Amino acid sequence: MHTDWKTPYQFAIREQNPAKLEDLYEQARHAIHNRVLELEENVADVRESGELDEALRRLTIHKYSRIPVH
Repeated sequence: MHTDWKTPYQFAIREQNPAKLEDLYEQARHAIHNRVLELEENVADVRESGELDEALRRLTIHKYSRIPVH
């Protein structure tokens, strides 16, 4: 099975509402993690592994750039 990680990632990265971002972030992070595990079990696609690393990095930056500072 091939986990679709790009769709939840794209929803999360496009979200501007901080109230919705946490749930979308968790869905995307979970999908990315599942895909990483799939690649570890099979012959790893180096390009996709790099895409997953970059997606997780951008997702984290996006999440924390939307949190209001008090």
